[in-house]
Amino acid sequence: MQNLILACVGFALAAAGGIYLLRLAYLKKYGVVTKAEVIEIREGLRKNKPSGAYIHKLRYTVEGKTYEQEDSAGYSKPLKQGSTQIILCDPKNPKKFKFEEDLKSHMTIAAVFVAMALVFAGRFLYTYVK
Repeated sequence: MQNLILACVGFALAAAGGIYLLRLAYLKKYGVVTKAEVIEIREGLRKNKPSGAYIHKLRYTVEGKTYEQEDSAGYSKPLKQGSTQIILCDPKNPKKFKFEEDLKSHMTIAAVFVAMALVFAGRFLYTYVK
């Protein structure tokens, strides 16, 4: 019974990773590519202490409307203020975006995670059935 439960946990993790991978693939295929200017940089806080991760405020225009949004990437080294970055925005909600250079690596990591979760689930399902 324990093996069946562990197999179900593996399948649940694979499903969660698959959903994230599909969201990234949607953004890659249908996302609006635009240039964003870094207008502000600040260091993130964790429990009122510096976390070592930098948060950038970006200004970009999508379909004639200008947005100023903070990223959620949390880079350990700050981007240069005034520099331009290429981002992909969600066409339905342009306030959500990802850096283009990060998208491919996030997709690779998600795909590896899904594969490992499926191997994990398959191993315990095989042991349960056997």
